[in-house]
Amino acid sequence: MKALILIFIPFVLSVTAADFETRLLDNGLTVIVSPDDTSPVVTICIAVKTGATCETPETNGLAHFYEHMFFKGNEALPDQTAYNRRMGELGILQNGYTSAEKVQYFITLGSENFQDGLEFIFDAITSPLFDMEEMEREREVIMNEYERNTSHPFWHLWLAQEQVIFADAPWRQSAIGIPAVIQAAAPPAMHAFQQHYYTPDNSALIITGDVDYEEAFELAEEQFGGWEYGGRSDYDSLPLLISIERDTTVFVDSPSGTGYVSVMYEGPSISTHPGDSYPADVWGSYLSLMSREFYTDLVTNGPFINIYGSYYTQRFSPSITFAGMVPPDRAEEALDLLLEEIQQLQSPDYYDEEGIALAKEDLYRHRILAEETSRDVAVESMPFWWVVAGSLDYYSTYQDSLEAVEPSDISEFLETWIANKPRAAFVLMPLDGEENQ
Repeated sequence: MKALILIFIPFVLSVTAADFETRLLDNGLTVIVSPDDTSPVVTICIAVKTGATCETPETNGLAHFYEHMFFKGNEALPDQTAYNRRMGELGILQNGYTSAEKVQYFITLGSENFQDGLEFIFDAITSPLFDMEEMEREREVIMNEYERNTSHPFWHLWLAQEQVIFADAPWRQSAIGIPAVIQAAAPPAMHAFQQHYYTPDNSALIITGDVDYEEAFELAEEQFGGWEYGGRSDYDSLPLLISIERDTTVFVDSPSGTGYVSVMYEGPSISTHPGDSYPADVWGSYLSLMSREFYTDLVTNGPFINIYGSYYTQRFSPSITFAGMVPPDRAEEALDLLLEEIQQLQSPDYYDEEGIALAKEDLYRHRILAEETSRDVAVESMPFWWVVAGSLDYYSTYQDSLEAVEPSDISEFLETWIANKPRAAFVLMPLDGEENQ
């Protein structure tokens, strides 16, 4: 066999954040405009600082239920039929997402209908009717979603993680909610949630696509300037959720043929330790390289079918997770080997400069993919960073901060967040009638 000699050439990719400008209206609404005349479309997104993390046991599920009601009747379009008809007239594509730490809604339409689109989304965000008949229909839809979740092979694993990792308030991590709250939700509860979180000072209006800066800001001020300031949101003062006080191992029963192992640590919050997130991202990207030690030890030469190690950027529940699928009969062996591998992560020769450069390149490419279109910028990038990081400063300087990461920064990150820190391990496997531990 001929020897193949590879010459490594350092790869430098210049990637900047999408061009944008931010202004704050008098009522506290953040307006972000990012023009892109590639195609004659515009995307309008509203990001709200709410989600499961704002809920209590008595309200767990209302943020998600509210998202469903956004697409129903409002004071301008009094029922679902009128709402759908107006969507068709304007050629609107729409959707919304609820997660633990944010909720967002967006519409995409032709730029010639931009002003009408602003009016459409303004009516939806400011004056939902919460008609009881429509709520009953959506209640059934949401309960179907809940039932689908419970049928997932990982359902009991997710519940175990909530109870261990987020023990003080596990509901703050459950965006789907609980059946009792979903079944009891009624207009008064929805209006109370609206008054608390759906205010301009707790929201951002993001406009991307075929628009002009000044025109977009002018029309946004004209349409949204009358939205009444609230000042009632407690989002920015909520406590950290994740907490792992001691080493814990939990065995969770699974369907036959399903095996999964994960080990979790508390990670740096983007609101209190933003600087630690950059080496965390480079480190996680490095571990994803199939040519390096982590993958080779655990998959190529080990029991794992696949494996990853990563940091999940969050404000209230940041986590560092190692996890992968395994043959069920090798799950306990896999956990032992994974814990041994984690101990080796601090070794000075575990990482090499070429691998770190490749890891950064991979992160750059993910950034490009996340901003491939103006719709992606409005939906995939800006809402997340505005809510979770608290502003777009982190977003706009992200690439330069990644480029500055050195091996010593990765070592410091590991020393601070993983070395000798308590961890929670979860083993999903058929227990054959044994009681869960």
